[in-house]
Amino acid sequence: MHVVFRFWPGFDKLWNRGDFHSLLVSILFAWALMLAWSATFVWPEWLLSTFDNAWIARCLLAAVWIALVFSAVGSALQSLRPSNNDGPSPTEAVKHLELAQEHYLQADYFEAERQIKKNVRRSKTDIESCMLLVAIYRRTRRIQQALELIANLELLEASLPWMSEIRLEKEQCLRLKLQTPPAHD
Repeated sequence: MHVVFRFWPGFDKLWNRGDFHSLLVSILFAWALMLAWSATFVWPEWLLSTFDNAWIARCLLAAVWIALVFSAVGSALQSLRPSNNDGPSPTEAVKHLELAQEHYLQADYFEAERQIKKNVRRSKTDIESCMLLVAIYRRTRRIQQALELIANLELLEASLPWMSEIRLEKEQCLRLKLQTPPAHD
């Protein structure tokens, strides 16, 4: 069933990444589709009485619909195509994660962050890398960045097995946020 919905505009990015823009595209597509069906099959005279030139309205609606379908097809084809971006390959990603963990355990947070961000840039759904980045942000007292990353992680379906760890990190960050006095500018 998921393969069918890959061709629904915005659905693929919404499902895989929790992208807010894709939610808006999906809703716009649904509204356009419902309006087109309603105006064509349920109330065909409504569109004629509302617009003097009903064919202009229908053409405009069809153009929006076609553009959104092409967008969905392009997104689906892009997600099926292997990525050729500058990010690390899966084996390099494991090496970056291991290096980042090593530096993290040595309290070299700058180098750990540099290594792990290579993975996070490649895939926002790499939960292990994101969780390590949250821990680095917490250790370096960048609580707001940690909480923003946690909020993004909570939206991802792939993070369901990690929810207890995510909640624990969130609690620790909120505790640190309450303990840290506000900065005076």
